[in-house]
Amino acid sequence: MSLENRHAVEIAHMERVLRSYGGVLTRARLFDECGACHWPVLDTFRAALEEGIASGRLRALGDELIEVPAEEEERRSAAAG
Repeated sequence: MSLENRHAVEIAHMERVLRSYGGVLTRARLFDECGACHWPVLDTFRAALEEGIASGRLRALGDELIEVPAEEEERRSAAAG
């Protein structure tokens, strides 16, 4: 699996985890809930998280909190983009 594909799968997993917890978690809790300590490459979590934030699929709320944008915001962004 290419790194790009792996990140896409990992970001989708982060989105599901965040939604299951009401949309917002700390970075540390997201790491734990995603089971990222068991991912094949440990630094993948940080890289995938940064990619998810850069792409707009995830949003940083300060230094510690991560949220998944509301679905209606995602649709507006896709329509505008």
